[in-house]
Amino acid sequence: MFSSILKRAAALVAVVLISAAGVCAQTGGVEGTVRVNENGVKKGVPNAVIDIYRTDIKGHWTVKADKVGHYVMLGLPLQGTFTFVASGPNITPTYSAGVRITQTPVLDVDLEPGDGSTMTLDQIMAAQKSGGPARPPGQALSGADKAKAEAAQKEFEQKKKEGEALQSSFDQARTHYNAGVELTKATPPNYQAALSEFEQASAVDPGKHKAMLLLSYRANANLAEAHYQIGVEQFNQKKRDEAKPHFEKAVEAANKAISEASSDTPENNPNLNNDLLIYYNILAKNSLLLVQHYGAVNVIDPTVKALDMAASLDAANKNKWGITKGDMYFAAGRTEDAVAAYKAVLAVDPNNIDALYGLGLTLVAGTEKAQIQEGANTLADFVAKAPATDKRVPIVKEALEGVKNAYKVEAEKPARRGKKP
Repeated sequence: MFSSILKRAAALVAVVLISAAGVCAQTGGVEGTVRVNENGVKKGVPNAVIDIYRTDIKGHWTVKADKVGHYVMLGLPLQGTFTFVASGPNITPTYSAGVRITQTPVLDVDLEPGDGSTMTLDQIMAAQKSGGPARPPGQALSGADKAKAEAAQKEFEQKKKEGEALQSSFDQARTHYNAGVELTKATPPNYQAALSEFEQASAVDPGKHKAMLLLSYRANANLAEAHYQIGVEQFNQKKRDEAKPHFEKAVEAANKAISEASSDTPENNPNLNNDLLIYYNILAKNSLLLVQHYGAVNVIDPTVKALDMAASLDAANKNKWGITKGDMYFAAGRTEDAVAAYKAVLAVDPNNIDALYGLGLTLVAGTEKAQIQEGANTLADFVAKAPATDKRVPIVKEALEGVKNAYKVEAEKPARRGKKP
């Protein structure tokens, strides 16, 4: 039965599209997509370059878009006005002037095909000047005003340095994350190499910016899944001892992903609830394997609490999480807890074959004849309601035959149940 569980391997291949509209230490971020119009169809420009100039005082940043034309720039001062210049191979450069970060957290740029040239800030200012009235010449600054300007420039340079370090950290982590995703999508997937990439991506500081928070918990979730896949492969190769640390690390990384994601908001991640359910599922399957095959009873109670949270987010599939709780209790020999979990599901859905299966096996493993009788009846209900193609049906029939031979107990017909002989 374990081999069938292990074959259900789900890879996380979410592409990082991170909202960077937050505020962090008087700095903010902006993101967008650079697109080119080709025969009426807008397509992302891979590796487009976005030069960002602060125009009220001197400042310049550069960020490169990813392979789908998406860019994220962190650490920009919230004060001031900016000019964004987008350029790239075989496109005509364009700019957006007068941008304020607090008002424009998302800035998409649409371009036309061209010669791939770039534009400098001087060229842009000249173009703006020629298109409008001349500006009055600047007046000489007083000593006090000059000192204020110099202090402001010094503070700006420090903030710029901090912002560049923040951007560099984010860019490196995102590069590792996307490299890991690509490795999991390869044929065959290279989870061992992906593991290293996700480990480096997960080292990003989630407290620095909400874009980094999003990247951190997605990296940890993918790290957990990579550990799971490697552990499964080693377990199936009879390398049980080597597999165990991977399942343990998967639980650790999944818990970290859940903790961080639970502190996020739908505004930052519109798919937050769906992501959390994926993470809860990763936690559940690794915890269950540790309980079933390594007797790791210490993970049960924390995981059960997590499963209750998952059920509260996923009302449509609440029974699924309840069955997982029952399976975990059953694997640990906590019969009363397992029976309660399965019966809670059957109270809502009496025909749930997974709950019937788990409850029946739990009960027939008992020592009291009444309990064994109830278990035999429950397993008979499973056989009656499960599809004939369900691989568990022959297992249950064999179990019922064993109960009959060992305890002289046979499943009762529904009409006779609860009646004295």
